[in-house]
Amino acid sequence: MEDKIKEIVISVLELAEDDAKQIEEDTDLLEYGLDSMTCVGVVVSLEEEFGITVDEEDLLVENMSTISKIKELVEKYED
Repeated sequence: MEDKIKEIVISVLELAEDDAKQIEEDTDLLEYGLDSMTCVGVVVSLEEEFGITVDEEDLLVENMSTISKIKELVEKYED
């Protein structure tokens, strides 16, 4: 799951290969361009990939600022 989340984030943020290699589980994605607009793109991709629907209350950049936080969010909705 973590690899797929990482792929989605790299794609939505349109990261160059060098930057993509720097993304780890706890990398601050805000430093790589994550903002409210790209956050929506990540959520849409996550919903499609994992067959989930994320509640509006969880659509906060703070909830998605690292790969590990995104993973927690996906796991919350997979149950």
